[in-house]
This record gives sequence, structure tokens and C-alpha cells, in this order.
Amino acid sequence: MKRYDTFPEPIGSYIAGRIQMDFEYTASDHSKRELTAFMYYPSDSSKGKTPSTYMFPEVYEMIHDQPLVTEYLKEINFFSIDIKTHCYDDLALSQKEERYPVVFYVCGGGGSPEWGTAICTDMASQGYVVVSIGHQDSTMYKRKDGKLLNVSKGFSDVIMAFSEDPEMMALASKMKMRPDDETAIEMCHNILTLPIINELTRYSEQQAEDVRYVADYLHKLDSGEWKSIFHDRLLLDTGMGIAGHSYGGPTAAIVCRDDDRFVCGVGLDSGAFGLLDSDLNKPFLLLFSEPNYYMNAIIGANNSMETYYFSVDRAAHLDYCDIVFTGVDEELRGTRDALEMRNLVTDYTKTFFDHNILQKAVLVESLSYDGVDLIKKTSNK
Repeated sequence: MKRYDTFPEPIGSYIAGRIQMDFEYTASDHSKRELTAFMYYPSDSSKGKTPSTYMFPEVYEMIHDQPLVTEYLKEINFFSIDIKTHCYDDLALSQKEERYPVVFYVCGGGGSPEWGTAICTDMASQGYVVVSIGHQDSTMYKRKDGKLLNVSKGFSDVIMAFSEDPEMMALASKMKMRPDDETAIEMCHNILTLPIINELTRYSEQQAEDVRYVADYLHKLDSGEWKSIFHDRLLLDTGMGIAGHSYGGPTAAIVCRDDDRFVCGVGLDSGAFGLLDSDLNKPFLLLFSEPNYYMNAIIGANNSMETYYFSVDRAAHLDYCDIVFTGVDEELRGTRDALEMRNLVTDYTKTFFDHNILQKAVLVESLSYDGVDLIKKTSNK
């Protein structure tokens, strides 16, 4: 397979800046949460700067300590961190616009907030401020203060229990390509009523609370309550967007459901944990590889706003994140060209945000990529 020494050049015309911030707060369950977040944003110049480090080596090493990582994967380097980014730490915010819209990115469970560097850099280069959070228990990261946090045993046990659950395995064996809506919705309902889903949902809700806390903090940055380059520079009145890959997708949907500051969301090959009876009441876009429709069909069945389902062929689950460029094991990759995969994920995501946040006259239905089919658009108004 082709190896990449550098990420592709960003799609947009802005230089992408990056800044890291740490957060601590007490969650609603009284637990202490220690987070970090990378904020990607548009800038006008990177003069005198070297590209940001992709992933801290200490974080990469932590993946081998995760129970989620199989013995087979421990014996190989299944992705590389020796890749050059196109973002730069601690740049000035661009002066081309008075304010910039805000979106969040949520990586998959067991991943790292840097795993969305490609799409976050692309979005920043096109005028968005993008926030990617390291979530305690469910992701791995190095805080700015140097503290390392890995995936907790509790989260690992829940993911393993889900993947090995006999009822889940029996349901998975019945999944076929491109099911009819009634079959997919019934299957999704049966999955979401499994007892193990309750624990999966608990971690999704924790992540959603993290997002809401950081969103609160952004308002303080914009108001000037906390000093930063974002004082009076964030476009918050039009609402924010959120995208999540894999386990991050349900987090994106829960945030949309529970927080009216978020006006739309995107799930990238994701599921519907915690969303059995949920009306998101927000436009939501799902890009996925078959037969994943079974895992998220309930979202569109309940949502009173538009829900788009786009099926992407020749794509593997990890192609929706940076593994499309950093992967070194072809078993983890689909057969779609990596650059094309990046282009379509960024294009659909940005077009959806442009329409729903900035009210631009652009529609995801107008996009055209070979093997990407709109299989369903629902609205239950």
C-alpha cells in the first residue's frame, strides 16, 4: 500500500493554526474530568514556524497498553505518527474575517484527538475554528501540562463486552447489504435494547458533557472573560456544528439532541448508542460503509429534521479518520484512493456545515462522487 510522509495540502486558502488547551471540571456524576483540546483555526501566515507534531510519541506508545488492541496489532505498527502535518502551533488568528464559525470533532473510542488532523486542518483552512477534545476514559492523549491519560479499563471492558455479546453477535450475523428501511430500523431497535448498550451510552453521555463544558468555555473566550486570540472573534450566534467518527458519532448526535447551541451534526461510520427514542430535532448527516445502516437507522426514523444517509463503497471503517493516510497495514484500509476518500469526507462535512450554520445555498445532495449514494433522506416534521 502507498505510504504517506505528509498529509495532503489543505483544501482551503487559509493557513491552519493549532493551539492546545487543558480543562478540568466536575461532571454531573461528581467525577473529576481532566481533558485536553486541540483547536484548529484559520491564520494568515506561518512565517518562522515549523509544522505541528502529529501525535506525541508517548501517546502512540500508550495504544499498546490498551486492552482493546489485539495481540496481532501489538506485533505490528498498524499506523505511523512519522507524518508531516500542515498546521502550525500558536499562530495569530486570521484578520480576513471579523468572526469565524465553530465546529467540534469527536474521534473514535480508543483513539486520540489528533486522529482528525486531516479533516480539522482542512476545515480550518476553509475558515472554521475546529475543536477536537481528548475525552477522559474513552480516548488517549497528552495534556499540555504533560500528564498522560489512556483509555480506562472500564471503557475497554465495555467495548469488548459489546463486541463479544452473544446476542449482538447473533444480530450481526443477520446484517446484509442495503436492507429495506423497516428491517434496518427493527434491527437497530433490537441492538439498542441490549443490556450492554446502557454502559456504552454512559460513556457517550460523558463525552457529550465534555463537549458542552468546552462549548461553555468558548463563550468565555469570545466574551473576553478568559484572555485568548478568540476574544470577539467566534461566530457563535449562528450556532455550532459537531462531527464524530465511529464511537464519536453517537456523542455528536447526543450533543445535537441536548444542546440548542449546536444546530447540526455529522456521523462518520457511526452508531446510535443512547438514541433509541431520541428526536434530535436537528439536521444530521451520516456517511457510512455498508452494512452500517443497521447501526444508525433509528436516528432518521425519529428525527423531526432532515437526516441524510450516504453509503460509501470501497471504504473501510478507519478510512473516515487519519488512518487513511497514516495506516501501514493494508488490512485496515478499504480500496478507495486515500486522497479521494479524504476529499469526499471533507466535502460532505463542510457542505453540510456551510448550509446549516452559515445558511449558504449549497446542498449535500448536489455533491457527486463515484460510489457514494444517497440512500435515504428523511424528515418527520
